[in-house]
Amino acid sequence: MNMTPDTPTDAHKIVRRLAAAEGYLELNLPDYALGEMAKINDAGAFEGILHLLRGEALQAQARFDEAIPALNRAAELFPAPFNHRALLGLSHCYREQGEVDLADLAEARATPPDLPPGAKLQLVIVPIFQVATKANRRTNVEVEQAEDDE
Repeated sequence: MNMTPDTPTDAHKIVRRLAAAEGYLELNLPDYALGEMAKINDAGAFEGILHLLRGEALQAQARFDEAIPALNRAAELFPAPFNHRALLGLSHCYREQGEVDLADLAEARATPPDLPPGAKLQLVIVPIFQVATKANRRTNVEVEQAEDDE
């Protein structure tokens, strides 16, 4: 079943698939992540996230030649500085392919211009999606009651 974001329900399903894929990547299960993403036909506004996660999944499988186009597209879709994650992944893939000049170029594009000389850029990956748990989930009724109390 392929999905396109024609309705809010479809968009919600796409987000759920992308969140599942990201979760699988966090668990180092790129095969399952790619399986979730394969069920998305047209990601619409979520295209950048789809390409980023697909590139990261392929990179985790050491399929660097396939990861490069996906990470390249993600880097194009996300404006700077939000494309650092894609650019650093791209740099890693190029380096693994022996394309040191392209790796250095991607890394340079990811480096903020105000980074002090000699400092090394480190990326802290923060999940794009946060999955609510029973401990932190609030029902609509609870939210409405809290808003009424304010």
